[in-house]
Amino acid sequence: MRTVLFTLCLSFLAFSFFSCSDSEADVVSVQATAVFDFEANDKPPVSRLAVFLQVTNALQRTDSFAVSHGESGYSWLVSKPGIFTGMNKSYAYSVNLKPPESEAIPTGAYSVTYYDAAGKEDSMNFAVNYDSGLLQATPENFRDYLPNAAENVAIYDEEGELLFMGKAKNSWKTPADIQKDYKLAFLKRTCYVTAGNSVICLMPGEVLKESEKVKIEN
Repeated sequence: MRTVLFTLCLSFLAFSFFSCSDSEADVVSVQATAVFDFEANDKPPVSRLAVFLQVTNALQRTDSFAVSHGESGYSWLVSKPGIFTGMNKSYAYSVNLKPPESEAIPTGAYSVTYYDAAGKEDSMNFAVNYDSGLLQATPENFRDYLPNAAENVAIYDEEGELLFMGKAKNSWKTPADIQKDYKLAFLKRTCYVTAGNSVICLMPGEVLKESEKVKIEN
């Protein structure tokens, strides 16, 4: 469900890190989000890290960026970052930086280095923080570790493409109500986002209708 995470991050970006570099590959700010994906009601979430860089140079000049966590030694090289231009700003991003299997995204100090196609680079530091209770939480008790989070809903079609993201409409009492507004609606996920977009919890998906693929196979 990468699309909803990207949309959420753009919707709630609250940048607080600024660079004074004057190189071509100038990183203006970095926003990091710890993501907790609850895939089932009876299992703890899978964690990953999403990183968004606002850059000043043209995005076609983007080559890659590297993220590292000094204390753990974890590092990620994003060789083909996602790119996006909107609201008169340019971003390079990855929403799927995963720790080693069975491990969690560590908290604390990180650094990121951005590289452009001309070999220029710029670096910046950032931090990741969350309540460690989330690592063993369930959809029933995660709120104990994520206070004051805003609730949103994401609606997808059968191919996993995002149809809607935002506050659920008051008229959406049943799946049929949602499908009146979005005929292709297939899956709904509730998303909880902290102020500043530092942590996102994705709840298990709710299937809204029978798969058309299953009907064809039968």
